[in-house]
Amino acid sequence: MVRAPVWVLIGLLTFASANAVAASPEAGAAKTVAEASKRVESARAALATAVQRIEKEPPSNADLDAALAAVEALKDALNAGVSFETEDLDYARTVLAARKQFRAQREYVEERRAKVHIHDFRRRIDSALTALNDRMAKVAGKDLDAKALDESRAEVESLRKLMEEGRPLGSQDPKFATYLTEVDATLARHGKSLDDRWLAQSAQKQRGLLDERRKALSTALAELAPAWSDEKFGLTDKAVMALQKQLDEGKPLEERDRAYRSEAEKARGEITQARRRMEELVVQAGVSRVKAEMGPAHDELVVAAKALRARKPTPEQLAEAKTAAFVVRKLVERYEPQAARSPAISQYITEVKNTLAEVEVSLQVRSLDAARIDVVQALRNIERRSATPEQFEEAKTALVVLEKTLETVQTKHPAVSPTAIEARQLLKDGRATMERRRYEVDLQQQRVKVDEARKNAAALVSQVQQDKPSEAQFQAAENAIQQIGAVLEAGVQFVKKDRDYAVYAKETKERMADLAGRITRKKVVMAAADARVQISERLASTKQMLESAKLISATDGDVETASKSVDEIMKLFEARAELERQDGGYAGYAERARAEWLKLVETLEFAKQARTLRRVTGEALAAASSAAEAAAAAVDLRKRKELYASALEKLKACQEEGARMMKETASLASIDVLLSGAPTRPQEVMAQCGQKAETLREPQKRADVQLRFIEGPKKAYDAVKPLVSKGRKDEALSKLNECIAEGRILENQFPEFKEQKFDVNGTRMSMLDLIQVCVKERKPLQSAP
Repeated sequence: MVRAPVWVLIGLLTFASANAVAASPEAGAAKTVAEASKRVESARAALATAVQRIEKEPPSNADLDAALAAVEALKDALNAGVSFETEDLDYARTVLAARKQFRAQREYVEERRAKVHIHDFRRRIDSALTALNDRMAKVAGKDLDAKALDESRAEVESLRKLMEEGRPLGSQDPKFATYLTEVDATLARHGKSLDDRWLAQSAQKQRGLLDERRKALSTALAELAPAWSDEKFGLTDKAVMALQKQLDEGKPLEERDRAYRSEAEKARGEITQARRRMEELVVQAGVSRVKAEMGPAHDELVVAAKALRARKPTPEQLAEAKTAAFVVRKLVERYEPQAARSPAISQYITEVKNTLAEVEVSLQVRSLDAARIDVVQALRNIERRSATPEQFEEAKTALVVLEKTLETVQTKHPAVSPTAIEARQLLKDGRATMERRRYEVDLQQQRVKVDEARKNAAALVSQVQQDKPSEAQFQAAENAIQQIGAVLEAGVQFVKKDRDYAVYAKETKERMADLAGRITRKKVVMAAADARVQISERLASTKQMLESAKLISATDGDVETASKSVDEIMKLFEARAELERQDGGYAGYAERARAEWLKLVETLEFAKQARTLRRVTGEALAAASSAAEAAAAAVDLRKRKELYASALEKLKACQEEGARMMKETASLASIDVLLSGAPTRPQEVMAQCGQKAETLREPQKRADVQLRFIEGPKKAYDAVKPLVSKGRKDEALSKLNECIAEGRILENQFPEFKEQKFDVNGTRMSMLDLIQVCVKERKPLQSAP
């Protein structure tokens, strides 16, 4: 069986090899027994070769990976043909042998891989252990500094971690397990050596520092004994504290180093003796020395206390009292250590403290009174009607000073407590007063701003009520009204807090609406006046255009111009439809103007019909006459035919369209049509169109017959000789037949022109003559073989 630790070590490599096998093109179930047998035999051969490669010492990692992949490949080959094991006996025998090989060589591969891992771990451990032994040998006879000690310990810990990684392999190889035990012992020895050296060095260093502190204490005591002074006493006290601190730092070493513990006990005894000696010296010096130092300052403090008891001490007396209290406080702090060792000194210091407390309390009360006076005066200033922002700032500062002063005084002292209570109440009331006055002043200023905005807006709205205000004046008035709204919005918080202001704000909004309505009404009035002017001018100009469009000499452009002008009037009405709902006077005017406009529309329609009638009669007759003259002069028969056809078409339209329009609109009969520069009635023009048409039909038919003769029989006859000369008799015969057929058709359609002579290759011939010639020339071609 495969052991679990081995699989743990080769897990990653197994995953990689499995991926490689899964990517093989042979992966998947075999389709036939032959294919399955071939895959199994191939996998067995590959596994045998891979196992041979890992038998050498030491095997390479690549060969070990290849052997593991070969094991997996044989496993996949066996799984691919598992369905054939119960169907084919020979294949079942092959699979049985392969499975035995698979189990045996899989265990061998795993064992070899485990041994390689053990060898690799041993090599790495040996390398790290050699480096550690070398380092320990180098530092064996030297003092270790902190850096060298840390580096040595880091190497020990690194080797210990490496061993923990390879320790699971010890269960696979007893020799490797023994080797790990030996290395553990070496690590323990090196660790103990480092700890012992650290302890020895630390104890030695601590003993040196302890000796220095003991010597310093001894020196300070020696200098204190013959000549007492505060400075020497302070130095001795510091030396005692320094020695005690050094003992506290070396406390952990006392349990591990007997020699150091003995020195520490001696030092503690010296501290006890030094403190006892200091107390003795303090008692010997006595209270007289302390009085000599503090006496003058105390006397000045007593004088200051007497001055403070007066009703109104001067500022100089207050300043002197503060200075004297400060000096005495510092002296008391200096001699408090001696007072702790001498009852006499303690009694004197207590007397001084009592006087000091009296002065300090009196100063605190005086400072509170001064701060209270400043607050009261500042509050009086902001109670005035015209309180300024600077006065509010002064009141705020006075309250802050009073608050800070309260924080510095002894509020629980019986002499200070009443004043402090009054100060706290004043602070509370002062803040409330300041908040109230701030609100009242802000409200007053807000009303002033609203009043100013209203006055400005009213003045500007009055200006736009003039006869012809400019657009800039309208804009200025509207901006002024908007400014009222902006000012109201800035003071919206007062609406909920002050009922009177809420009513005032509501009335101001109504005033805004009224002013805006006045501007709107003025705009409506001006817009209505402007609309009247524009419509009146447009109606007048349109009437003139229509008069021009009705003239006998009017053109299509004149009619189109008048039509556009009429449409523009309608657009003016549509654009100002809202104005009719806003202004009753303009609405009445618009109604009358719209009725006048409808008359103009009728006039325009008649002008359009008159212009159309003149175009389809008089102008058509003139155009037909010009086309007839051009046709008579045209040499090109096709062009002549087209010109005659065009002229006849215009003359026909003149008669038919003219008659239709006059039938639909009888009043058109009364207009004049310009004909050859003279006004003529439409009926006479249409009669002339009919006469002109009759005169043009004959030349038009003649041109048509002549063109058809040339393009029909003559053209076919002209093509015969070239075809005959080229020997193309069939084509020539076809052309002669075409000549005869086209000639007969023309003869039947236009019998009146059958005797008319036409030019045919320099000879004058009629249609009959040409037909006979074609018949005559056809006979030889018909009889020819």
